[in-house]
This record gives sequence, structure tokens and C-alpha cells, in this order.
Amino acid sequence: MPGLARLAEIGEVGGVLPVPLVETPEALLLGMGPGEGQLRQGPLTVSALGADPPQRSTQFHVSVLSVCDGVVGAAEFLPSDEDAREIVRLAERLNTKSLTFIPGEKLDHGLVWEALGDMETTAAAAAVGRAMRECLPEGDGERVLRRFIDDGVNLLSETEWNDRREEEGMARLNLLWPWGQGVRMPVPNLALRRGSPCWVWSDSMRMAGLARLCGYRHAVLGGLGHGLNLNVRGLCAELGSRDCALAVIDGFSDWRAAGQVDEAAWMMKELDGALISPLLELAREGSAHVSLILTGALGGVCGTCFLGARGGGSAPLDERALEEPRLERKTIWERVEESLVEAGIAEERSAGAGPGV
Repeated sequence: MPGLARLAEIGEVGGVLPVPLVETPEALLLGMGPGEGQLRQGPLTVSALGADPPQRSTQFHVSVLSVCDGVVGAAEFLPSDEDAREIVRLAERLNTKSLTFIPGEKLDHGLVWEALGDMETTAAAAAVGRAMRECLPEGDGERVLRRFIDDGVNLLSETEWNDRREEEGMARLNLLWPWGQGVRMPVPNLALRRGSPCWVWSDSMRMAGLARLCGYRHAVLGGLGHGLNLNVRGLCAELGSRDCALAVIDGFSDWRAAGQVDEAAWMMKELDGALISPLLELAREGSAHVSLILTGALGGVCGTCFLGARGGGSAPLDERALEEPRLERKTIWERVEESLVEAGIAEERSAGAGPGV
């Protein structure tokens, strides 16, 4: 593609080692090593929703699901905005001195238990299709959490809008399911470490929560669309207007796993023409630093373009580079760290006159 070919021609191409299995891979995408920023789902969700609970508290992600005849079911149809507000209103009635519901969006919310303890919960995806009694929380705090679940079922089941959903052939949204429990662990302040703040764009609540904790700003979730509905030109405008910015576009792995090659190829063509090429024009003018990292389970390739980049390399910026033995390979967090540090330096050089992306 023209943009990728141009980046390989005028920039520097390097390799990316396979991404290791860690609790929070989002930390690696922000340039933290495997020993940093590793948090459970609950603390990430609560952070993404803008809440700062007491230090000695256990935090959960709450998924809105369905239960019928004792079996947990997925929420196949999203609630309307009005019904979503009603879910929050009823859920907040379940608050106690030690338990606080944190409102989110549609089917994803948070919960804070102002206590610590050892417990086991079942992730929402793992609970679907199973008997609810087999998946209930166990261990410290199980009495509090099971009462929260039971009371939630009683409140949500007896609503007119759930009756209406059932009449229309949709499952009732009558189950508030807490899972992913954890505590908020210390996270390095990357804005201070690198000497520059950064804006982050992604379609991930987990990424939004982690970015907030490390001193970065995350754009509004869903603001630029997602999947095939990604507003590529809008993203380009946003990235190009910031001093330092990072975008994570992760739909390709899902398309590839589903065999949707045409969808992946179409989106890559959109990114090449409406995002990569325009940003390279800024880099060519010396007013931006641009890095593109393409990675997957087997590793990946990185193309970097900035003022003074050597260019002229023989490695292509695609999967063929994975077979190039002479390519210098680094971890993804090293590649991101280098890029964001260089972007901050570029910002200082230009006194804020141009972006580092």
C-alpha cells in the first residue's frame, strides 16, 4: 500500500518480538514493561468510570446479563437509553455502607466493596450458559456479593420495560454480575517519566482506565466509532492536532480469527490512505514524529519516520519482514517507549508547533 511503502522508504523499519501473555497487555501498549501496570479488570473499569475509591477496597466490573430458569444468558440486545438509565437507578438502590455501584454505560459498570479478602468470581463470558448457582462468588465477601446479585434480580425482573423486552422476543436484563475483582495497584506516572502528557485513543474500557491511572488522557470511548465504522479521517485530525498521541486499533485480530479477510483488507486500505499517508506528510515536513507498529501473536514490524530518519532500508513494512533475519527486533513496550519519548523530544524542539504521533 502507498502509505506503508512510503513509510518503509523514508523511515526506519524494525522488528517487534511476540507479545507475552500478561494480565494487562494494555500496559505493554503504553510502553510499560511486563512488571508494571498489571491490574485486574475491576480496578481498570472503576478507573475508566472516573471513580477513585478508598485505597483498601476491592473493585469489580459489573456486567448486565440475563437469568432465566436459573441459567445465565448474554444480553443479546442493548437496552435503550431510557432503560439503561433505569438499570442504573435500580442498581444504585442496592448501595450499602460498604458496597457502592459505579454507573457506566449500557451493559458495563463498576462496583466497590470497601473491604479486602480472598474470593473467587466467574467472568461474565464464562458464566453465560451455566447455572447461576454454580457461578456465584465464593470466599470472603460472598454473602455481601450474593445478596447484591439476588436483590438485583428481584428489582430488575419486576419492571415494565423488561416485560416489554420479553414480549418483543428479547431476553430480560435482570442480572447484575460482579467479576474481575482486584485492588488498585500503584502505576507509574508516564507523563512525568517521559516529560510529556499524551492523548490515547482506543475502543477499550481497560485501556481508558489504565491511561487515566498513568497520567495520560483517554478520549471518550466510542467517540470515533469502532470496527468497520471507525472514523479514520476524524482520528487523523485528532492525532495530528495533539502534541503527543497514541491510537490503538485492534479490530484486525478479530477479523482474521473469523476469516474476514476482505474486511481487514478494506480497513487497512482506509488507514493507509486516510491516516498513515497524511501523517507522513507532517513527518516529511519535519513537524511530526510518526511510528506505526503492526503486531500479532507471532510478533510484528515497526516503521518509524522522524526528522533525520535514515530510510532506505530493504525490509518491507508488512508480514514479509517477519522472515528478515537481519531486522533488529525489540519488544513492543520498547518500541512504544522509544516512539513516545521521541515524540516528546520533537515537541520540545518545535516548542509545541507540531505533533508527535
